[in-house]
Amino acid sequence: MTSYSELPYLIVELANTHGGSEEVLSDLISEFGNLDYLNKGIKFQIFSPNKIALPDFEWFPVYRKLFFDKEAWKRLILNAGKHGDVWVDVFDAYGVEVASDNIDQIQGFKIQASVLENIEVYDALANLDLSEKRLIINVSGLDVSNIQVATAKFNNICKNLIVQIGYQSYPTEIKDTALNKIPVIRAALPGVPICMADHSGAETEFSTRVPVYAFMQGCSYIEKHFCLDRNTAKYDGYSSLNFVQMSEVCQKIKEAALALQGRFVSEAEAEYLAKSVQIPVLKQDMRIGELVSVSNFAYRRTAQQGLDAKQIAQQQEKWQVLSKGKQALTTIRVEDFKTANVAVIVAGRMKSTRLPQKAILSIAGMSSVERCLSQCLAISGVSQVILATSNLDADAILEKYTLDGEAKFWKGDPDDVISRYLGACDNYGVDVVVRVTADCPMILPEIIEHLLAKHFEAGADYTAARECAVGSSGEIINVSALRKVVEYFGAAPYSEYMTWYFQNNPSHFKLNIVPLPKNLLRDYRMTLDYPEDLLMFESLYSRLGNDRNHFSASEVFAVLDESSEISAHNKHLTLKYRTDQELIDLLDRETKIK
Repeated sequence: MTSYSELPYLIVELANTHGGSEEVLSDLISEFGNLDYLNKGIKFQIFSPNKIALPDFEWFPVYRKLFFDKEAWKRLILNAGKHGDVWVDVFDAYGVEVASDNIDQIQGFKIQASVLENIEVYDALANLDLSEKRLIINVSGLDVSNIQVATAKFNNICKNLIVQIGYQSYPTEIKDTALNKIPVIRAALPGVPICMADHSGAETEFSTRVPVYAFMQGCSYIEKHFCLDRNTAKYDGYSSLNFVQMSEVCQKIKEAALALQGRFVSEAEAEYLAKSVQIPVLKQDMRIGELVSVSNFAYRRTAQQGLDAKQIAQQQEKWQVLSKGKQALTTIRVEDFKTANVAVIVAGRMKSTRLPQKAILSIAGMSSVERCLSQCLAISGVSQVILATSNLDADAILEKYTLDGEAKFWKGDPDDVISRYLGACDNYGVDVVVRVTADCPMILPEIIEHLLAKHFEAGADYTAARECAVGSSGEIINVSALRKVVEYFGAAPYSEYMTWYFQNNPSHFKLNIVPLPKNLLRDYRMTLDYPEDLLMFESLYSRLGNDRNHFSASEVFAVLDESSEISAHNKHLTLKYRTDQELIDLLDRETKIK
Protein backbone atom coordinates (compact mmCIF):
# COMPACT_ATOMS: atom_id res chain seq x y z
CA MET A 1 0.00 0.00 0.00
CA THR A 2 1.14 3.54 -0.77
CA SER A 3 1.48 5.50 2.45
CA TYR A 4 -0.32 8.79 3.14
CA SER A 5 2.92 10.76 3.18
CA GLU A 6 4.01 9.54 -0.25
CA LEU A 7 0.95 10.89 -2.07
CA PRO A 8 0.83 14.48 -3.31
CA TYR A 9 -1.81 16.64 -1.68
CA LEU A 10 -4.90 16.93 -3.93
CA ILE A 11 -6.88 20.19 -3.78
CA VAL A 12 -10.35 19.80 -5.29
CA GLU A 13 -11.30 23.24 -6.58
CA LEU A 14 -15.10 23.80 -6.74
CA ALA A 15 -14.75 27.23 -8.35
CA ASN A 16 -18.16 28.44 -9.54
CA THR A 17 -19.64 25.37 -11.20
CA HIS A 18 -22.41 25.54 -8.55
CA GLY A 19 -23.88 28.58 -10.37
CA GLY A 20 -24.83 30.18 -7.03
CA SER A 21 -26.80 27.17 -5.74
CA GLU A 22 -26.08 26.11 -2.16
CA GLU A 23 -27.75 22.78 -2.93
CA VAL A 24 -25.35 22.10 -5.79
CA LEU A 25 -22.44 23.08 -3.55
CA SER A 26 -23.64 20.61 -0.93
CA ASP A 27 -23.85 17.86 -3.56
CA LEU A 28 -20.31 18.69 -4.68
CA ILE A 29 -19.10 18.43 -1.09
CA SER A 30 -20.70 14.97 -0.81
CA GLU A 31 -19.06 13.82 -4.04
CA PHE A 32 -15.74 15.15 -2.76
CA GLY A 33 -16.19 13.00 0.31
CA ASN A 34 -16.69 9.93 -1.88
CA LEU A 35 -13.32 10.31 -3.61
CA ASP A 36 -11.02 7.42 -2.64
CA TYR A 37 -8.03 9.59 -1.74
CA LEU A 38 -6.79 10.31 1.75
CA ASN A 39 -4.48 13.28 1.27
CA LYS A 40 -7.04 15.81 -0.02
CA GLY A 41 -8.69 19.16 0.57
CA ILE A 42 -11.67 21.07 -0.88
CA LYS A 43 -11.37 24.71 -1.92
CA PHE A 44 -14.08 27.38 -2.10
CA GLN A 45 -13.94 30.70 -3.92
CA ILE A 46 -15.40 33.18 -1.43
CA PHE A 47 -15.96 36.81 -2.50
CA SER A 48 -18.41 39.69 -2.43
CA PRO A 49 -19.36 41.32 -5.77
CA ASN A 50 -18.90 44.80 -4.30
CA LYS A 51 -15.45 44.01 -2.88
CA ILE A 52 -14.03 42.11 -5.82
CA ALA A 53 -15.18 44.45 -8.62
CA LEU A 54 -17.08 47.60 -9.56
CA PRO A 55 -20.48 47.51 -11.29
CA ASP A 56 -18.86 48.51 -14.58
CA PHE A 57 -16.88 45.24 -14.76
CA GLU A 58 -18.39 42.81 -17.27
CA TRP A 59 -18.57 39.91 -14.80
CA PHE A 60 -20.09 41.97 -11.98
CA PRO A 61 -23.65 40.64 -12.59
CA VAL A 62 -22.32 37.08 -12.47
CA TYR A 63 -20.52 37.77 -9.18
CA ARG A 64 -23.86 38.82 -7.69
CA LYS A 65 -25.42 35.48 -8.73
CA LEU A 66 -22.55 33.55 -7.19
CA PHE A 67 -22.63 35.34 -3.86
CA PHE A 68 -23.33 33.50 -0.57
CA ASP A 69 -23.79 35.26 2.74
CA LYS A 70 -21.71 34.44 5.79
CA GLU A 71 -24.28 32.07 7.28
CA ALA A 72 -24.38 30.00 4.11
CA TRP A 73 -20.61 29.79 4.06
CA LYS A 74 -20.57 28.75 7.68
CA ARG A 75 -22.88 25.81 6.87
CA LEU A 76 -20.90 24.83 3.78
CA ILE A 77 -17.49 25.02 5.50
CA LEU A 78 -18.69 22.98 8.47
CA ASN A 79 -20.10 20.32 6.12
CA ALA A 80 -16.95 20.20 3.99
CA GLY A 81 -14.76 19.79 7.08
CA LYS A 82 -16.37 16.40 7.69
CA HIS A 83 -14.85 15.06 4.47
CA GLY A 84 -11.38 16.63 4.36
CA ASP A 85 -9.39 19.82 4.72
CA VAL A 86 -11.05 23.12 3.85
CA TRP A 87 -9.29 25.79 1.78
CA VAL A 88 -10.38 29.31 0.93
CA ASP A 89 -9.51 31.06 -2.32
CA VAL A 90 -9.17 34.70 -1.21
CA PHE A 91 -10.09 37.44 -3.70
CA ASP A 92 -11.11 40.27 -1.43
CA ALA A 93 -11.57 41.42 2.17
CA TYR A 94 -14.95 39.64 2.38
CA GLY A 95 -13.26 36.30 1.80
CA VAL A 96 -10.86 37.04 4.67
CA GLU A 97 -13.83 37.99 6.92
CA VAL A 98 -15.58 34.67 6.20
CA ALA A 99 -12.33 32.82 6.83
CA SER A 100 -11.80 34.67 10.08
CA ASP A 101 -15.28 33.68 11.27
CA ASN A 102 -14.53 30.02 10.52
CA ILE A 103 -10.78 29.97 11.15
CA ASP A 104 -10.82 26.75 13.22
CA GLN A 105 -12.40 24.88 10.30
CA ILE A 106 -9.95 26.13 7.66
CA GLN A 107 -6.55 24.56 6.97
CA GLY A 108 -5.32 26.63 4.06
CA PHE A 109 -5.61 29.73 1.88
CA LYS A 110 -4.84 30.55 -1.72
CA ILE A 111 -4.15 33.90 -3.35
CA GLN A 112 -4.36 34.28 -7.13
CA ALA A 113 -1.53 36.03 -9.00
CA SER A 114 -3.97 38.89 -9.73
CA VAL A 115 -4.43 39.49 -5.98
CA LEU A 116 -0.77 39.40 -4.88
CA GLU A 117 -0.52 43.21 -4.98
CA ASN A 118 -3.81 43.73 -3.09
CA ILE A 119 -2.58 45.42 0.09
CA GLU A 120 -6.09 45.34 1.59
CA VAL A 121 -6.15 41.54 1.35
CA TYR A 122 -2.53 41.21 2.48
CA ASP A 123 -3.11 43.31 5.59
CA ALA A 124 -6.34 41.45 6.42
CA LEU A 125 -4.53 38.11 6.20
CA ALA A 126 -1.66 39.48 8.26
CA ASN A 127 -4.10 40.06 11.11
CA LEU A 128 -5.00 36.35 11.19
CA ASP A 129 -2.98 33.74 13.04
CA LEU A 130 -1.69 31.65 10.15
CA SER A 131 1.04 29.85 12.11
CA GLU A 132 -0.74 26.50 11.75
CA LYS A 133 -2.19 27.22 8.29
CA ARG A 134 -0.87 26.80 4.76
CA LEU A 135 -0.81 29.52 2.15
CA ILE A 136 -0.64 29.03 -1.63
CA ILE A 137 0.44 31.95 -3.80
CA ASN A 138 -0.14 31.59 -7.53
CA VAL A 139 2.81 33.08 -9.46
CA SER A 140 1.58 32.78 -13.05
CA GLY A 141 2.89 35.63 -15.17
CA LEU A 142 5.82 36.41 -12.84
CA ASP A 143 9.47 35.93 -13.71
CA VAL A 144 11.81 34.15 -11.31
CA SER A 145 13.03 37.30 -9.55
CA ASN A 146 9.46 38.50 -8.91
CA ILE A 147 8.49 35.03 -7.70
CA GLN A 148 11.29 35.27 -5.15
CA VAL A 149 10.10 38.72 -4.08
CA ALA A 150 6.48 37.54 -3.67
CA THR A 151 7.61 34.48 -1.73
CA ALA A 152 9.64 36.57 0.68
CA LYS A 153 6.72 38.98 1.13
CA PHE A 154 4.08 36.37 1.96
CA ASN A 155 6.48 34.32 4.00
CA ASN A 156 6.24 37.16 6.53
CA ILE A 157 2.64 36.27 7.29
CA CYS A 158 2.75 32.49 6.78
CA LYS A 159 5.77 30.22 7.09
CA ASN A 160 4.02 27.26 5.46
CA LEU A 161 4.17 28.75 1.98
CA ILE A 162 3.43 26.92 -1.29
CA VAL A 163 4.16 28.29 -4.76
CA GLN A 164 1.59 27.48 -7.46
CA ILE A 165 1.94 27.51 -11.25
CA GLY A 166 -0.94 27.41 -13.74
CA TYR A 167 -3.09 30.32 -14.90
CA GLN A 168 -6.85 30.74 -15.24
CA SER A 169 -7.39 30.27 -18.97
CA TYR A 170 -10.30 28.11 -20.06
CA PRO A 171 -9.16 25.81 -21.43
CA THR A 172 -5.35 26.09 -21.16
CA GLU A 173 -3.58 24.76 -24.24
CA ILE A 174 -1.09 21.97 -23.70
CA LYS A 175 1.82 24.16 -24.84
CA ASP A 176 0.93 26.65 -22.07
CA THR A 177 0.82 24.08 -19.27
CA ALA A 178 4.31 25.25 -18.16
CA LEU A 179 5.61 22.04 -16.60
CA ASN A 180 9.04 23.39 -17.57
CA LYS A 181 8.71 25.91 -14.73
CA ILE A 182 8.83 23.22 -12.05
CA PRO A 183 12.59 22.47 -12.06
CA VAL A 184 13.37 26.20 -12.42
CA ILE A 185 11.31 27.12 -9.35
CA ARG A 186 12.68 24.17 -7.38
CA ALA A 187 16.19 25.47 -8.07
CA ALA A 188 15.29 29.10 -7.28
CA LEU A 189 13.31 28.25 -4.12
CA PRO A 190 14.84 25.09 -2.65
CA GLY A 191 12.63 23.44 -0.07
CA VAL A 192 9.48 25.39 -1.03
CA PRO A 193 6.62 23.04 -2.08
CA ILE A 194 5.19 23.53 -5.57
CA CYS A 195 1.55 23.17 -6.58
CA MET A 196 0.31 22.56 -10.13
CA ALA A 197 -3.09 24.00 -11.11
CA ASP A 198 -3.84 23.20 -14.72
CA HIS A 199 -6.94 24.21 -16.62
CA SER A 200 -6.69 21.96 -19.65
CA GLY A 201 -9.82 20.91 -21.48
CA ALA A 202 -11.62 18.41 -19.27
CA GLU A 203 -12.81 16.37 -22.24
CA THR A 204 -9.20 15.51 -23.19
CA GLU A 205 -7.02 12.62 -21.98
CA PHE A 206 -4.36 15.18 -21.14
CA SER A 207 -6.54 16.68 -18.39
CA THR A 208 -6.31 13.49 -16.32
CA ARG A 209 -2.66 12.87 -17.16
CA VAL A 210 -1.13 16.26 -16.42
CA PRO A 211 -1.49 15.91 -12.62
CA VAL A 212 0.65 12.76 -12.83
CA TYR A 213 3.21 14.55 -15.01
CA ALA A 214 3.41 17.37 -12.46
CA PHE A 215 3.77 14.93 -9.56
CA MET A 216 6.57 13.09 -11.36
CA GLN A 217 8.31 16.43 -11.90
CA GLY A 218 8.30 17.12 -8.17
CA CYS A 219 5.00 18.87 -7.38
CA SER A 220 3.77 17.92 -3.93
CA TYR A 221 0.41 19.70 -4.38
CA ILE A 222 -2.06 19.19 -7.25
CA GLU A 223 -5.14 21.33 -7.85
CA LYS A 224 -7.99 20.29 -10.18
CA HIS A 225 -11.40 21.85 -10.84
CA PHE A 226 -14.41 19.67 -10.00
CA CYS A 227 -18.03 19.63 -11.10
CA LEU A 228 -21.09 17.39 -10.99
CA ASP A 229 -21.76 17.64 -14.73
CA ARG A 230 -20.08 19.93 -17.25
CA ASN A 231 -23.27 20.02 -19.28
CA THR A 232 -25.20 21.66 -16.44
CA ALA A 233 -22.38 23.78 -14.99
CA LYS A 234 -23.09 27.43 -15.78
CA TYR A 235 -19.56 28.63 -15.09
CA ASP A 236 -16.01 27.19 -14.87
CA GLY A 237 -17.05 23.92 -16.50
CA TYR A 238 -14.47 23.86 -19.29
CA SER A 239 -11.67 22.43 -17.20
CA SER A 240 -13.69 20.82 -14.41
CA LEU A 241 -13.52 17.06 -14.04
CA ASN A 242 -16.56 15.05 -13.10
CA PHE A 243 -16.49 12.41 -10.35
CA VAL A 244 -15.40 9.57 -12.65
CA GLN A 245 -12.55 11.64 -14.08
CA MET A 246 -11.44 12.89 -10.67
CA SER A 247 -11.45 9.31 -9.40
CA GLU A 248 -9.29 8.38 -12.39
CA VAL A 249 -6.84 11.15 -11.48
CA CYS A 250 -6.69 9.87 -7.89
CA GLN A 251 -5.97 6.34 -9.10
CA LYS A 252 -3.29 7.47 -11.55
CA ILE A 253 -1.53 9.52 -8.87
CA LYS A 254 -1.59 6.57 -6.47
CA GLU A 255 -0.12 4.33 -9.15
CA ALA A 256 2.61 6.88 -9.88
CA ALA A 257 3.41 7.16 -6.16
CA LEU A 258 3.61 3.38 -5.93
CA ALA A 259 5.98 3.30 -8.90
CA LEU A 260 8.21 5.91 -7.27
CA GLN A 261 8.55 4.23 -3.89
CA GLY A 262 10.68 1.36 -2.65
CA ARG A 263 14.35 0.50 -2.61
CA PHE A 264 16.59 1.44 -5.53
CA VAL A 265 16.82 -2.26 -6.35
CA SER A 266 13.67 -4.13 -5.35
CA GLU A 267 13.62 -7.78 -4.32
CA ALA A 268 11.64 -8.67 -7.43
CA GLU A 269 14.08 -6.80 -9.66
CA ALA A 270 17.09 -8.46 -8.04
CA GLU A 271 15.44 -11.87 -8.33
CA TYR A 272 14.72 -11.33 -12.01
CA LEU A 273 18.31 -10.32 -12.71
CA ALA A 274 19.67 -13.28 -10.77
CA LYS A 275 17.54 -15.68 -12.82
CA SER A 276 18.18 -14.12 -16.22
CA VAL A 277 21.68 -12.67 -16.08
CA GLN A 278 24.29 -14.10 -18.40
CA ILE A 279 27.24 -15.33 -16.36
CA PRO A 280 30.74 -16.45 -17.38
CA VAL A 281 31.15 -20.06 -18.53
CA LEU A 282 34.42 -21.49 -19.76
CA LYS A 283 34.99 -21.59 -23.52
CA GLN A 284 37.32 -24.55 -23.26
CA ASP A 285 38.60 -27.10 -20.76
CA MET A 286 41.05 -25.68 -18.24
CA ARG A 287 43.53 -27.49 -16.10
CA ILE A 288 44.55 -27.30 -12.48
CA GLY A 289 46.90 -24.43 -11.71
CA GLU A 290 45.74 -22.16 -14.55
CA LEU A 291 44.70 -18.55 -14.14
CA VAL A 292 41.44 -17.52 -15.75
CA SER A 293 41.03 -14.34 -17.79
CA VAL A 294 38.34 -12.55 -19.76
CA SER A 295 39.41 -14.43 -22.90
CA ASN A 296 38.54 -17.77 -21.28
CA PHE A 297 34.84 -16.97 -20.93
CA ALA A 298 31.68 -16.87 -22.93
CA TYR A 299 28.51 -15.50 -21.33
CA ARG A 300 25.35 -17.56 -21.11
CA ARG A 301 22.16 -17.90 -19.11
CA THR A 302 22.41 -21.13 -17.15
CA ALA A 303 20.95 -23.01 -14.22
CA GLN A 304 24.49 -23.48 -12.89
CA GLN A 305 25.61 -21.35 -9.96
CA GLY A 306 28.81 -19.43 -10.52
CA LEU A 307 30.82 -16.28 -10.01
CA ASP A 308 30.30 -13.22 -12.18
CA ALA A 309 33.16 -11.44 -13.93
CA LYS A 310 33.72 -9.00 -11.08
CA GLN A 311 33.85 -11.78 -8.49
CA ILE A 312 36.30 -13.76 -10.64
CA ALA A 313 38.51 -10.68 -10.90
CA GLN A 314 38.39 -10.37 -7.11
CA GLN A 315 39.65 -13.94 -6.79
CA GLN A 316 42.48 -13.14 -9.18
CA GLU A 317 43.44 -10.12 -7.08
CA LYS A 318 44.01 -12.56 -4.22
CA TRP A 319 46.54 -14.42 -6.41
CA GLN A 320 44.37 -17.46 -6.94
CA VAL A 321 44.70 -20.29 -9.45
CA LEU A 322 42.34 -23.12 -10.33
CA SER A 323 42.42 -25.85 -7.70
CA LYS A 324 40.91 -28.41 -10.08
CA GLY A 325 40.45 -29.04 -13.76
CA LYS A 326 37.29 -27.52 -15.26
CA GLN A 327 35.31 -28.56 -18.34
CA ALA A 328 34.13 -26.25 -21.08
CA LEU A 329 30.69 -24.62 -20.60
CA THR A 330 30.89 -24.84 -16.81
CA THR A 331 30.89 -21.96 -14.35
CA ILE A 332 33.58 -20.99 -11.89
CA ARG A 333 32.93 -21.04 -8.13
CA VAL A 334 34.94 -19.92 -5.14
CA GLU A 335 35.78 -23.51 -4.26
CA ASP A 336 37.40 -23.91 -7.69
CA PHE A 337 40.23 -21.62 -6.60
CA LYS A 338 43.20 -21.96 -4.31
CA THR A 339 45.91 -19.52 -3.31
CA ALA A 340 48.79 -19.79 -5.74
CA ASN A 341 52.14 -21.01 -4.49
CA VAL A 342 54.44 -18.48 -6.13
CA ALA A 343 58.16 -19.27 -6.20
CA VAL A 344 61.22 -17.68 -7.72
CA ILE A 345 63.27 -20.29 -9.55
CA VAL A 346 66.78 -19.15 -10.30
CA ALA A 347 68.40 -21.17 -13.08
CA GLY A 348 72.17 -21.38 -12.73
CA ARG A 349 75.14 -23.49 -13.84
CA MET A 350 78.87 -23.36 -13.35
CA LYS A 351 79.66 -23.48 -17.07
CA SER A 352 80.62 -20.14 -18.56
CA THR A 353 83.10 -19.55 -21.36
CA ARG A 354 83.20 -15.76 -21.33
CA LEU A 355 83.52 -15.42 -17.56
CA PRO A 356 84.52 -18.74 -15.95
CA GLN A 357 82.70 -19.78 -12.75
CA LYS A 358 80.79 -16.47 -12.79
CA ALA A 359 78.06 -17.90 -10.52
CA ILE A 360 80.41 -18.03 -7.54
CA LEU A 361 82.57 -15.02 -8.34
CA SER A 362 82.66 -12.58 -5.45
CA ILE A 363 80.94 -9.22 -5.72
CA ALA A 364 81.82 -7.07 -2.73
CA GLY A 365 82.35 -10.10 -0.53
CA MET A 366 79.35 -12.20 -1.61
CA SER A 367 79.07 -14.61 -4.50
CA SER A 368 77.23 -13.51 -7.61
CA VAL A 369 74.55 -16.20 -7.27
CA GLU A 370 73.96 -15.35 -3.61
CA ARG A 371 73.57 -11.68 -4.55
CA CYS A 372 70.83 -12.81 -6.93
CA LEU A 373 69.17 -15.04 -4.34
CA SER A 374 69.26 -12.25 -1.71
CA GLN A 375 67.47 -9.87 -4.07
CA CYS A 376 64.86 -12.55 -4.85
CA LEU A 377 64.22 -13.32 -1.19
CA ALA A 378 63.18 -9.67 -0.75
CA ILE A 379 60.27 -10.00 -3.22
CA SER A 380 56.89 -9.70 -1.47
CA GLY A 381 54.30 -12.41 -2.10
CA VAL A 382 56.82 -15.09 -2.99
CA SER A 383 56.66 -18.23 -0.83
CA GLN A 384 60.10 -19.58 -1.66
CA VAL A 385 63.22 -19.06 -3.73
CA ILE A 386 64.73 -22.11 -5.42
CA LEU A 387 68.17 -22.39 -6.99
CA ALA A 388 67.76 -24.90 -9.84
CA THR A 389 70.92 -26.31 -11.40
CA SER A 390 71.84 -29.42 -13.33
CA ASN A 391 72.40 -32.91 -11.99
CA LEU A 392 75.98 -32.90 -13.30
CA ASP A 393 78.83 -33.23 -10.83
CA ALA A 394 80.32 -29.93 -12.00
CA ASP A 395 77.27 -28.03 -10.73
CA ALA A 396 76.95 -29.79 -7.36
CA ILE A 397 79.08 -27.08 -5.73
CA LEU A 398 76.20 -24.60 -6.08
CA GLU A 399 74.37 -26.30 -3.21
CA LYS A 400 76.84 -24.51 -0.92
CA TYR A 401 75.60 -21.16 -2.21
CA THR A 402 72.02 -21.09 -0.93
CA LEU A 403 72.51 -18.57 1.89
CA ASP A 404 72.66 -21.30 4.54
CA GLY A 405 69.48 -22.90 3.23
CA GLU A 406 67.35 -19.74 2.99
CA ALA A 407 66.96 -20.67 -0.68
CA LYS A 408 65.86 -24.17 -1.65
CA PHE A 409 68.00 -26.31 -3.99
CA TRP A 410 67.07 -28.48 -6.95
CA LYS A 411 69.02 -30.49 -9.51
CA GLY A 412 67.60 -31.48 -12.89
CA ASP A 413 68.19 -31.77 -16.61
CA PRO A 414 71.39 -29.97 -17.69
CA ASP A 415 70.02 -28.62 -20.99
CA ASP A 416 66.21 -28.79 -20.85
CA VAL A 417 65.61 -25.96 -18.42
CA ILE A 418 61.82 -26.29 -18.63
CA SER A 419 62.11 -29.93 -17.56
CA ARG A 420 64.38 -28.84 -14.73
CA TYR A 421 61.85 -26.17 -13.67
CA LEU A 422 58.97 -28.63 -13.71
CA GLY A 423 60.90 -31.03 -11.51
CA ALA A 424 61.44 -28.25 -8.96
CA CYS A 425 57.78 -27.19 -9.21
CA ASP A 426 56.52 -30.71 -8.64
CA ASN A 427 58.83 -31.17 -5.69
CA TYR A 428 57.95 -27.89 -4.00
CA GLY A 429 54.27 -27.64 -5.06
CA VAL A 430 54.72 -24.49 -7.15
CA ASP A 431 51.86 -23.03 -9.22
CA VAL A 432 53.41 -19.84 -10.60
CA VAL A 433 57.09 -19.37 -11.37
CA VAL A 434 59.13 -16.20 -11.34
CA ARG A 435 61.84 -17.15 -13.80
CA VAL A 436 65.23 -15.61 -13.01
CA THR A 437 68.71 -16.47 -14.27
CA ALA A 438 71.64 -16.62 -11.89
CA ASP A 439 73.69 -14.22 -14.01
CA CYS A 440 71.47 -11.34 -12.74
CA PRO A 441 72.86 -10.35 -9.33
CA MET A 442 70.71 -7.23 -9.14
CA ILE A 443 67.15 -8.45 -9.68
CA LEU A 444 64.94 -5.60 -8.42
CA PRO A 445 62.06 -6.74 -6.14
CA GLU A 446 59.79 -3.82 -7.06
CA ILE A 447 59.81 -4.82 -10.73
CA ILE A 448 58.95 -8.44 -9.97
CA GLU A 449 56.19 -7.37 -7.57
CA HIS A 450 54.70 -5.11 -10.25
CA LEU A 451 54.78 -7.93 -12.82
CA LEU A 452 53.21 -10.40 -10.40
CA ALA A 453 50.32 -8.04 -9.70
CA LYS A 454 49.75 -7.50 -13.43
CA HIS A 455 50.03 -11.23 -14.09
CA PHE A 456 47.19 -12.16 -11.75
CA GLU A 457 45.16 -9.11 -12.74
CA ALA A 458 45.27 -10.20 -16.39
CA GLY A 459 44.88 -13.93 -15.70
CA ALA A 460 47.90 -14.45 -17.92
CA ASP A 461 50.02 -17.51 -18.75
CA TYR A 462 53.14 -15.47 -19.24
CA THR A 463 54.06 -11.94 -18.12
CA ALA A 464 57.20 -9.91 -18.83
CA ALA A 465 58.26 -6.26 -18.86
CA ARG A 466 58.13 -4.54 -22.26
CA GLU A 467 61.38 -2.76 -21.46
CA CYS A 468 63.69 -2.81 -18.46
CA ALA A 469 67.29 -2.50 -17.43
CA VAL A 470 68.96 -5.70 -18.61
CA GLY A 471 69.20 -8.11 -15.67
CA SER A 472 66.81 -6.20 -13.38
CA SER A 473 63.68 -8.24 -14.12
CA GLY A 474 62.32 -11.74 -14.56
CA GLU A 475 59.36 -13.45 -16.21
CA ILE A 476 56.17 -14.74 -14.60
CA ILE A 477 55.06 -18.12 -15.96
CA ASN A 478 52.29 -20.47 -14.89
CA VAL A 479 53.44 -24.02 -14.26
CA SER A 480 50.46 -25.17 -16.33
CA ALA A 481 51.92 -23.22 -19.27
CA LEU A 482 55.29 -24.90 -18.82
CA ARG A 483 53.53 -28.27 -19.00
CA LYS A 484 51.85 -27.28 -22.28
CA VAL A 485 55.25 -26.60 -23.82
CA VAL A 486 56.45 -30.07 -22.80
CA GLU A 487 53.23 -31.69 -24.04
CA TYR A 488 53.70 -30.15 -27.46
CA PHE A 489 57.47 -30.40 -27.96
CA GLY A 490 58.19 -33.43 -25.79
CA ALA A 491 61.49 -31.81 -24.84
CA ALA A 492 62.62 -28.19 -24.91
CA PRO A 493 66.34 -28.27 -25.77
CA TYR A 494 66.44 -24.51 -26.34
CA SER A 495 64.74 -23.62 -23.07
CA GLU A 496 67.85 -21.82 -21.89
CA TYR A 497 66.03 -19.23 -24.01
CA MET A 498 62.69 -20.06 -22.40
CA THR A 499 61.18 -16.69 -23.30
CA TRP A 500 60.70 -17.62 -26.94
CA TYR A 501 58.61 -20.72 -26.25
CA PHE A 502 55.97 -18.28 -25.05
CA GLN A 503 56.48 -15.03 -26.93
CA ASN A 504 56.64 -16.90 -30.26
CA ASN A 505 53.24 -18.54 -29.58
CA PRO A 506 50.70 -15.79 -28.78
CA SER A 507 47.81 -17.88 -30.13
CA HIS A 508 48.54 -20.67 -27.63
CA PHE A 509 49.35 -18.66 -24.50
CA LYS A 510 47.84 -15.62 -22.81
CA LEU A 511 50.77 -13.22 -23.08
CA ASN A 512 50.94 -10.12 -20.93
CA ILE A 513 53.72 -7.72 -21.92
CA VAL A 514 53.69 -4.97 -19.31
CA PRO A 515 55.04 -1.41 -19.53
CA LEU A 516 56.89 -0.55 -16.32
CA PRO A 517 56.29 2.66 -14.38
CA LYS A 518 58.85 5.35 -15.20
CA ASN A 519 60.53 5.06 -11.80
CA LEU A 520 61.39 1.42 -12.57
CA LEU A 521 62.47 1.95 -16.17
CA ARG A 522 66.14 2.42 -17.13
CA ASP A 523 68.48 1.24 -19.89
CA TYR A 524 71.43 0.10 -17.76
CA ARG A 525 73.09 -3.31 -18.20
CA MET A 526 72.94 -5.28 -14.93
CA THR A 527 73.77 -8.80 -16.04
CA LEU A 528 77.01 -10.72 -15.46
CA ASP A 529 78.60 -12.23 -18.57
CA TYR A 530 81.88 -10.38 -19.18
CA PRO A 531 84.74 -9.01 -17.03
CA GLU A 532 83.41 -5.50 -17.70
CA ASP A 533 80.10 -6.52 -16.07
CA LEU A 534 81.95 -7.67 -12.97
CA LEU A 535 83.78 -4.35 -12.83
CA MET A 536 80.45 -2.48 -13.05
CA PHE A 537 78.96 -4.49 -10.16
CA GLU A 538 82.05 -3.99 -7.99
CA SER A 539 81.81 -0.24 -8.57
CA LEU A 540 78.06 -0.25 -7.89
CA TYR A 541 78.37 -2.12 -4.60
CA SER A 542 81.25 0.04 -3.44
CA ARG A 543 78.80 2.97 -3.61
CA LEU A 544 75.81 1.09 -2.21
CA GLY A 545 77.77 -0.30 0.72
CA ASN A 546 78.04 -3.82 2.00
CA ASP A 547 75.98 -3.56 5.17
CA ARG A 548 72.87 -5.17 3.64
CA ASN A 549 72.17 -8.19 1.46
CA HIS A 550 69.59 -6.58 -0.83
CA PHE A 551 68.79 -3.17 -2.25
CA SER A 552 65.71 -1.46 -3.69
CA ALA A 553 65.26 -0.10 -7.20
CA SER A 554 65.30 3.47 -5.93
CA GLU A 555 68.63 2.92 -4.15
CA VAL A 556 70.25 1.23 -7.15
CA PHE A 557 68.99 3.71 -9.72
CA ALA A 558 69.90 6.69 -7.55
CA VAL A 559 73.54 5.58 -7.61
CA LEU A 560 73.59 4.74 -11.32
CA ASP A 561 71.76 7.95 -12.28
CA GLU A 562 74.22 10.08 -10.33
CA SER A 563 77.39 8.21 -11.35
CA SER A 564 77.49 7.63 -15.08
CA GLU A 565 81.02 6.29 -14.83
CA ILE A 566 79.67 3.11 -13.20
CA SER A 567 77.39 2.12 -16.07
CA ALA A 568 80.04 3.22 -18.56
CA HIS A 569 82.07 0.11 -17.70
CA ASN A 570 79.74 -2.23 -19.64
CA LYS A 571 77.26 -0.11 -21.59
CA HIS A 572 78.94 -1.06 -24.90
CA LEU A 573 78.15 -4.76 -24.45
CA THR A 574 75.23 -6.45 -26.21
CA LEU A 575 73.03 -9.50 -25.70
CA LYS A 576 73.66 -12.41 -28.02
CA TYR A 577 70.00 -13.40 -28.37
CA ARG A 578 69.24 -9.86 -29.57
CA THR A 579 72.13 -9.43 -32.02
CA ASP A 580 73.02 -12.91 -33.33
CA GLN A 581 70.71 -13.29 -36.33
CA GLU A 582 71.58 -16.95 -36.76
CA LEU A 583 70.49 -17.63 -33.17
CA ILE A 584 67.36 -15.52 -33.60
CA ASP A 585 66.36 -17.47 -36.71
CA LEU A 586 67.02 -20.78 -34.96
CA LEU A 587 64.88 -19.86 -31.95
CA ASP A 588 62.06 -18.58 -34.16
CA ARG A 589 62.07 -21.87 -36.04
CA GLU A 590 62.48 -24.29 -33.16
CA THR A 591 60.27 -22.72 -30.49
CA LYS A 592 57.10 -22.05 -32.54
CA ILE A 593 54.12 -24.34 -32.14
CA LYS A 594 53.11 -25.30 -35.64
